[in-house]
Amino acid sequence: MPKPDEGQRAVENDEVRIGREFRREAKKNLKLVRHLEVERYVDNVGRRILSAVGPQPFDYRFFVVEDSHLNAFAVPGGSIYVYTGLLERITSTDELAGVLGHEIVHVQHHHLVKLSGGLDPTNLLALLGVLLARGSGGALGQAAGVIGQGIAATRQLSFSRELEREADTFGLRYVAQAGYDPDGIVRFLRVIDKERILNPVALPPYLMTHPLTQERVADVERMIHALGSKPPRPAGPDPLRKIQAILRLERHEADAVISEYEKLLSQNPENPEWAYLLGFAYHYQARLPEARRNYERARNLDSQSAWINRDLGRFYLQSGEDDLARAAFERSLKAEPKEPLTYLYLGELHEKEENLSEAATVYLTAHNLSPLWAEPAYRLGVIYGKMNRLGDAYYYLGKSKLLLDEDEKAMADFERAVKIYGPKSPRGEVVKEELENLKARKR
Repeated sequence: MPKPDEGQRAVENDEVRIGREFRREAKKNLKLVRHLEVERYVDNVGRRILSAVGPQPFDYRFFVVEDSHLNAFAVPGGSIYVYTGLLERITSTDELAGVLGHEIVHVQHHHLVKLSGGLDPTNLLALLGVLLARGSGGALGQAAGVIGQGIAATRQLSFSRELEREADTFGLRYVAQAGYDPDGIVRFLRVIDKERILNPVALPPYLMTHPLTQERVADVERMIHALGSKPPRPAGPDPLRKIQAILRLERHEADAVISEYEKLLSQNPENPEWAYLLGFAYHYQARLPEARRNYERARNLDSQSAWINRDLGRFYLQSGEDDLARAAFERSLKAEPKEPLTYLYLGELHEKEENLSEAATVYLTAHNLSPLWAEPAYRLGVIYGKMNRLGDAYYYLGKSKLLLDEDEKAMADFERAVKIYGPKSPRGEVVKEELENLKARKR
């Protein structure tokens, strides 16, 4: 991959800054989902695709917006937003992969910058304001004025046929290389086309920015055919089903979810997924005897499942059965050794047992596996505080705030860390350098 020249680096730095400003505005105006498993699910799919893309100048971030509209969009600098309405309408993770692959290419190829007529930050922020307002079906109509004052924010924000074709072409390639079925994007396009037909008055926001024609669908199908053989299907159930169950449970639809999985399990009593999801729904409702019965039934049907063992471990932890919890977490990590969520739950077990050093070790592992996720850094800050390692505590709390775009709070924590470490100590020098870099980007 050729090295970018100074001009290209300057453009990319400006895109990162603009994306950061947009994230701050989005936090005020969009309701972001903070459920750990929902966050991890979308992030895992995005990271897997990025592994096929190769080195990038941006730190890609993936966010889930609690909103019933069928929508997803990308922002310069690597921030990608997916709406719960999209997650609930798709039928497979392959479809989500198709959407994320497409959006990653919009970022990678600077499409929004091209659409805005160049990197005029004010003009681009105005267009992003339109995107923010549209993304919530008009509920955020003032957003454009907030971050794009003085600009004609009514300008249409719609990718051209050429840019969409480029995003389709490269996105399909990356999705296939990551091991997802590229047919997923065709199925997704059919989902939004069906929604357009059923409700021609209120078009899905996704269609406002990503025009859809039958010619485009045919082009995508030809591209998929040209890719040749499809990747083998992964073993095990599709994780999307659990995410959709979580979203429904969060909307207080537990009775309906339980009823559906009871019916599915009665029709196929040897299916570990239905037993597991039924146990999860009961667990969510704090119906603990029913949760245990179905979790353990699922475990007996599939003893190596990382998901089943992780949630069974959480159940045992909450029930005070620490040894059973530890064994379940160990089975989960054996099956899926690089999932930071499991390390977070294992850290909770160590904290409960007042084994703070082990808790810090597993939280640090989670942080190293997912350095752009704020939760592990926050847990590290808290645990180091309990251990009276205050320099480390303030440093990691600052890292977590930095990942949440709370720069002023992050700087305050870094300054406290430097003071405790000592500005001339090796650790103090490292944190001081991070602090100076953070101050420089604020100028």
